[in-house]
Amino acid sequence: MTALTFFFMPAQTTLYTAELDKIVDLPAGYFLLQNSQIPPDGYLSVTYDDITGFVKATDVQAVDYTPVTKYEKTVEFKCDNDGQPVNLRAAPRRSADIVAVLSPTDSGHSYGATFGDALIAGAGTQWYYVSVNGVRGYCYSAHVSVDPTPPNIIEKEPDPEPSDPTGTDPEPTPEPQPMSNVTAIIFIVALCIPVPFIMYFLFRKPKNTGNDDNDHDRA
Repeated sequence: MTALTFFFMPAQTTLYTAELDKIVDLPAGYFLLQNSQIPPDGYLSVTYDDITGFVKATDVQAVDYTPVTKYEKTVEFKCDNDGQPVNLRAAPRRSADIVAVLSPTDSGHSYGATFGDALIAGAGTQWYYVSVNGVRGYCYSAHVSVDPTPPNIIEKEPDPEPSDPTGTDPEPTPEPQPMSNVTAIIFIVALCIPVPFIMYFLFRKPKNTGNDDNDHDRA
């Protein structure tokens, strides 16, 4: 299995389309996963959460581990347009197609921000790239409220437990089988039979060979 390659983003990193149009600025401190698409020269083909694109190779740093928290998934946006619906557009421009009209109570996930047209004088040019019920697009910043991005606590995933190289489970140790009644009786008898013989040889009196009388006669 090919090892996964992750790239760390030390600063906000721009994610581009294949045509090198800007998608969004991704938050610093999080990671990108390299994928198999062929990138333009000087770029890397990457995945961030559920979106893919290209980043400049000089903007990120390869790491030799798998991070615990790879992508930011907690930042939420809420519609905040004085009770009016909010347009979700295909690009951060006034002329871009409207992909969905959000109700005043809708909310979803925000990947990050980018810049585009100023829809309201003095309200700035920032737009948020968001996802609502699986639909992605851009909301003008003055029409939504967005949580701040939390800093990532960078931790390495623990190494996996080593597996059995043979791919098989070890043979279970057989449990000792209880001795049958017949076997037990034979075993006890076999232990008891030698006892009388041992006692006999230990405590028997030696035979009188008649040599004692002859010795007295010689004295």
